[in-house]
Amino acid sequence: MKKLFIFSACLSLTLLTGSTWAQEPPSQPTSAELGLMTGREAGTYYPIGRDLKKLANRHRIDLDVIPSAGSLENIFKVYEYPSIQLGLSQFDTLSLIAMQAAVGDDADAEELRNVVNSMQLVLPLYREEVHVLAKSSEIKKFADLNGKKVAMGDVVSGTYSTASILFELFQIQPAAQLELDAVAALDALRQGQVDAMIYVVGAPARLFARPFETGEQPHLVSVTIPENTAKHDFFQSFYRAATIPAGTYGWQDQEVATLTVGTVLFTSDKGPDEDRCRAIGHFARMVYDNLDWLRGNGHPKWKSVTIDREALLKAPHLSPCVAQTFK
Repeated sequence: MKKLFIFSACLSLTLLTGSTWAQEPPSQPTSAELGLMTGREAGTYYPIGRDLKKLANRHRIDLDVIPSAGSLENIFKVYEYPSIQLGLSQFDTLSLIAMQAAVGDDADAEELRNVVNSMQLVLPLYREEVHVLAKSSEIKKFADLNGKKVAMGDVVSGTYSTASILFELFQIQPAAQLELDAVAALDALRQGQVDAMIYVVGAPARLFARPFETGEQPHLVSVTIPENTAKHDFFQSFYRAATIPAGTYGWQDQEVATLTVGTVLFTSDKGPDEDRCRAIGHFARMVYDNLDWLRGNGHPKWKSVTIDREALLKAPHLSPCVAQTFK
C-alpha cells in the first residue's frame, strides 16, 4: 500500500494548508444551526443532504447543506471549520487516512493523526455501489482496466480514494489515470477520451439515467473480490459483494456484480461546547426516529438504511453527543 500512503500524505498537506480552495471559512453558526458537507449535485450525498434538510425544517433545525467534491474534502472541512459540524464520507476514505496517519513520523503525519483522532461517528447510513462504466465490449471485468485510460474521480473525492485502493489491491496499472469528477468523466467517456470511468455512488445514480445518444452504448463492468489472495481479508474489511440489479438503469439489461462501501455521517471533536453537542445529538436522534419518513419521502437509498440502537451504542468512535441522546 506504499503508493496509497504517499498519495494520502501529499494530499493531506495540500488540504490542511488550504491551497485547494480559494474560499473563506464559513461564518460561525448559532446554536440552532448545523452545517453538513455533502457532495456534488449529480451524486447521492447532496440529495441525501437535501432530504435531511427537509426533515430538519420540520423539527425547527436550520441545516445548511453544503455541496463538495466528496468524502476527502468533507473530512478536512469538518475538521477545520467550527461552522461545519457534520459530513458524509465513505468508510474506506476514513480508513485510508487513518492508515496513513499511523505510519508517518513527521509534522504532517502528526497533523493527520489529529484529524483522525477528532473524527467521531454520528450515524451509519447506507452502502454505496462501485460503478465502473465502459463502452468497449472488451472491458468486461475490473482486471480489463489494465492498460486502459480510466477516469477515477476528483482527487478530493471518495471515488478517487476507492479507485486508488482497488487499483493497488487488484494490481491494475491503467495506461492513464485521469482526475475527473463524475460529470466530466462521463463526458470524456462519451467522447472516447477515456476507456472507462469509476464512480462510487448510491444506486440508482441520477447521472446514469440516460444512455449515450450515439455510438456504442455503455455497460457496467463486473467488480468482484479476488479469492485465494493474501489481501482477501483487507478487501472484506472495507467492501462487501453486491449486485446492481438489471433495469437499475434504462440501458442495463443484466444484473452486474460489484462491491459496496459503507457511508457514514460523522462529526469532529472540536472541544467542549454544550450547545453544539446538544444539536448534534438531537439531529442524530431526529434521523433515527424518522427513518420511515425518509424512506417514504427521500432518495431511494433511504430504504436500505437500518440503524440498530444497541449496535450503535457499541460502535467504535461514536460521538459522546450522540451516545447521550440514545441512552
